Amino acid sequence: MAGREEEIEEDQQRLRPEKDERTREGTEETGHEDQKGCTDRIKDFVGSTVFLVYTEATLSTWGDRMWSFAVSLFLIDLSPGSLRLTAVYGFSKSCAVLLLGAIIGDWIDRTARLTAVRVSLVVQNGSVVLCSVVLSLTLVYRTQIEKLQGGWVMTLCQTVFIQVVLIFIAVVAILAGQATRICLNKDWVVVIAGGDKEKLAKLNAAMRRIDLCSKILAPVVVAQIMTFVSMLVGAVFIAGWNMVSMVIEYYLYHRVYVSVPALAVKEKKGEERKKGRDKNEDPENPPDVQPVQKKPPTTCFQKMFKPVLTLVNGWKTYFQQTCFRAGFGLSLLYMTFLGFDNIMVGFVYTQGLSELAVSLLVAAGALLGVAGTFVYPPLRKKVGLHRTGLISGTLHWSILILCVASVWAPGSPFDPFYYTRASNVTLTDVTLPPDVSLPPTYTPISNSSVFPGSFNETIFPTLVDNTTAVPEDPTEGRPLWMYTSVALLMTGVTLGRIGLWMYDLTVTQIFQETVGENHRGVVFGVQNSLNFFMDMMHFLLVIVLPAPETFGFLILLSFVFTVAGHLLYASYSRQIRGHLFHFGILCRMCKPGSSHKLVTSADPVHDPATQAPLTSPENADSQEEPTPNTEEKTSV
Repeated sequence: MAGREEEIEEDQQRLRPEKDERTREGTEETGHEDQKGCTDRIKDFVGSTVFLVYTEATLSTWGDRMWSFAVSLFLIDLSPGSLRLTAVYGFSKSCAVLLLGAIIGDWIDRTARLTAVRVSLVVQNGSVVLCSVVLSLTLVYRTQIEKLQGGWVMTLCQTVFIQVVLIFIAVVAILAGQATRICLNKDWVVVIAGGDKEKLAKLNAAMRRIDLCSKILAPVVVAQIMTFVSMLVGAVFIAGWNMVSMVIEYYLYHRVYVSVPALAVKEKKGEERKKGRDKNEDPENPPDVQPVQKKPPTTCFQKMFKPVLTLVNGWKTYFQQTCFRAGFGLSLLYMTFLGFDNIMVGFVYTQGLSELAVSLLVAAGALLGVAGTFVYPPLRKKVGLHRTGLISGTLHWSILILCVASVWAPGSPFDPFYYTRASNVTLTDVTLPPDVSLPPTYTPISNSSVFPGSFNETIFPTLVDNTTAVPEDPTEGRPLWMYTSVALLMTGVTLGRIGLWMYDLTVTQIFQETVGENHRGVVFGVQNSLNFFMDMMHFLLVIVLPAPETFGFLILLSFVFTVAGHLLYASYSRQIRGHLFHFGILCRMCKPGSSHKLVTSADPVHDPATQAPLTSPENADSQEEPTPNTEEKTSV
């Protein structure tokens, strides 16, 4: 019933005339705003709270994107020819967020807003600065460290110690960055919106737009410095950026906190239940006064295992939310290979696409994602929040059908029986007579892959003669029709970005509107843990199926997870709204002799019970909820 009331409220807001909206805000103020020129409007926007929030988000996301891009290159530079450090860093990061996400969120819920965001900001930027300084010192004194006396054991211990310290500090920066994003993007924007759902949608879209633009531009800037100057200068630049950014962001957070008094009021855990009990009490007949019961003392077991209990309670709180199915469906979308990550880029390289073509496709996908952030606010205003999720989800998975078709398209390397064929046995495993020499063999090219370990041997084979070792290009002379498979794959991945980011914004706003203020941090912390867990699973699947001939299995599995995620959201939407689509009216129109006609926005609509005209056809949703038997027959 609560979901029905929420849908009625959305329809009423969507159909309310613009004149009423102006009346509510004040006709005099609106008329004054209309008379302002472009320069005055820009001045007002620059001095507004929203501009401060956007500026802070730009500084924060730009620094995050620069560091996330550069840290992998730094780790590779410390261990040339190996991706072990990068893999250890990625695995440690995922495990840390998975285990500590709920604990960080619970700490945010129990801490004052300004204190929480300041501590997170200082820890995050301070960790990045410290890590950059350690990297700089390592790069400067690398030769001296390698020449230290004490044997190879001492040198190995020193190298491992530096690597462990770097990875530990980098993981701390990631955890603090998660806390900062939860504070600003998930909690502060809700309070700043002040209950205005349209304003909240615009804030969420703008924050996502800033993040996507930073994801495109920030790596380009830092890559130019590291390429044309040096890795050392790149590390110093990142350290300096974070130091300056930390001071500016610290000041901006204070300005926003002062300008929005509601941020100083935060409901603590346990107060919501007390408020609900007070509202139900009858003031004329007060209940009998009962003695205050003291809380039982904390046991030794609770003190020892407090982090574990906090973690368990956080996950329980997450699954107790009515919207958890929408969030879990969103996390399933992270278990996908249909994105522009290192795995997809490495695969399309093996299929003959050049670096320029891949970079253009990545840019196109990012631009479509930014376009989705522009489409989301008006679409949500037009059709409502839950319908926006259904539309964007359907758009996303329907476009990904092109990726499924690419598995069997011409030029696809997919071979479902790849590991069962006898031809996969290499000639080096066969004992030959002494007078028989080996033909040219396949050997991997060094530094040509982004995959660890044995993946290189299968993903990037190049025909090399045993004596001359001259590589040949396997895609040379390839006909155009052989690129059909990779063209379908990249078209689906690129076009699917717009639906994906619209769906992400929808689920985020559903959580912001549904989850209580005193549980917002822990719920979003668990959501981040689920996202990182699914992301970690898709890397583990690459280890199991590393060959290009088996990449088709990964594409199909990604599509299954994507459809499952959107089905979970559809089930949540049906639970809240009572239906998915209005098939009842269409069925009545199709009946023989039916007097129903297609209603347009110009035709008046009458209530079947009172014959009173309604404002528009959509107001039919605003009537009383039908009986269960009627609803089962008329809606799906």
